[in-house]
Amino acid sequence: MVTRGRTMKRQSRLPPLHAALVAGLGWLACVSARAQDATPPDIHELRIMQPEPPRSMDPADQLATDTSSVLGPMYEGLVSVDARRNIQPLLATSWTHDPQGITWDFVLRRNVRFHDGHAMTADAVVRSFRRLLDDRAPLAGSSRFGTVIESVAPTSDDMTVRFRLRQPYPDFLLLLSFSQAYVTSPYGRDMLSRQADGTGPFRFGEWKSSEYVTQYRNPDYWGTPPRIANVRWTWSAEPSVMDMALHTGDSDIISSLPPLYARQTASDPRFVVHDDPNGPLYWIAINMDRAAGSDLRIRQALGYATDRRALVHALLRDQGQAARSPLPPTSPYFIDCAPDPQYDPQRARMLLAQAGVRDGMSFSLAVQDMDEPIAEALQDMWKKVGIRLEIFRLEGGVYAAEAFAGPAQKQALRLDGVLASWASGFIPDMQLRPLFHGTSAAPAGANLGFFHDPAVDRLIDEGALEMSDEKRRAIYTAVQQTIMKDAPAVLIYTRDTLIGMRASLSGIMLRPDGALDITHVTQLPAIRLRHAPAGPVHS
Repeated sequence: MVTRGRTMKRQSRLPPLHAALVAGLGWLACVSARAQDATPPDIHELRIMQPEPPRSMDPADQLATDTSSVLGPMYEGLVSVDARRNIQPLLATSWTHDPQGITWDFVLRRNVRFHDGHAMTADAVVRSFRRLLDDRAPLAGSSRFGTVIESVAPTSDDMTVRFRLRQPYPDFLLLLSFSQAYVTSPYGRDMLSRQADGTGPFRFGEWKSSEYVTQYRNPDYWGTPPRIANVRWTWSAEPSVMDMALHTGDSDIISSLPPLYARQTASDPRFVVHDDPNGPLYWIAINMDRAAGSDLRIRQALGYATDRRALVHALLRDQGQAARSPLPPTSPYFIDCAPDPQYDPQRARMLLAQAGVRDGMSFSLAVQDMDEPIAEALQDMWKKVGIRLEIFRLEGGVYAAEAFAGPAQKQALRLDGVLASWASGFIPDMQLRPLFHGTSAAPAGANLGFFHDPAVDRLIDEGALEMSDEKRRAIYTAVQQTIMKDAPAVLIYTRDTLIGMRASLSGIMLRPDGALDITHVTQLPAIRLRHAPAGPVHS
């Protein structure tokens, strides 16, 4: 998209996966093409603004993309994924596995210390993962890993860790790059919810809950130190505040730049805008225990009453796509299995009449404050077919508590649905299992409407373990078709991830789970900045 002579950069779609190629499952890099033929100066303070505050300083006890972005500079996992989507060593220098892919040994990097000064050893890594997997005191991230990993133990070598999987899992290495698998110090576990303690290139500074998080460069970091001395994270759910922060210089980077301001920002030579189509899926989980969720015809009517293309155009300024599957369109296993036409108010009214809803019905929806515009647009759309949408606008902490509440609590709250978003990277199992598998019903996972179909559960389980890409593709096709037929959710759209940043910066990246990676950001030399226009994003 060209806007006034400047380019709004867009990533190309991922190629199909190959059975033995983990490299196709990696980061989307947003790296400037401008050459740097001089040593860039250090950045005294990098200021980032995002839509919501972090929910914890504990990587194992969170599932939010924005929280992962804040935690990323302070923690590291055993492996990472580079800009070319290859698995790379990080806290592990090498790994081997048996022919069945069940037992994995990771050799750890030596001379690495946690921020509290203690050495990273096999025992520390084992304790970090056992804490993540402990079902007696389940953490938010445990649902992603407990179904894959059976046990973690040290070996006779105190710098080697052995994982035993429940079944072969073709995406295991990519899973280990997710933020929930970051290694935490066993000595800081009692304070991890409020104070980070990892091995990353930045140390925790301060978390003033309603205002900011600060971080500072780790002087004892084992690797190449970043070119940033300090980092300051702030947040706002108001699009105008985010836009103003970038233009006034209060922020250097805006994560999830509001689409309303993206075109104008991209036309300003002071800024660049990176457009990544691998954004989150927005959906309404319909409470299957309430009247609206227990009747398939009503669930289908909600879908037909939703004009997704209009929402993409009006709310995203076309920086996204109407949802046509429970998998995002960037997934190599995506198939288009939406009805045609997808928006059909007449059919919605007919289905409601067949369900005995002739005088209209009400539907109560929990919404996080920053997503209220979506709900308000749906309110107008659904009114046309006789559905009165009651919006419960909730602040982040209250929203999380109610969205992940169990059946009894949601019944007490009289919640018919929850509007939510989810970014899974490129592991189809991490999109489908948390949202639609019966064992992921809230509060255990993000199946917020308590959907349970044994056929869907079986297919999800088979897809996660299948090593043949051809067979995997057939399984995930069946999963998508079955979920669309059951209609347990109103799938709305996938939103492009827009990142606005000062043109003097380079090196921003996105991790596989959609989180922002700022650890490679540098300041462009002034001489190059004056003479080199912004170039396209390279993958």
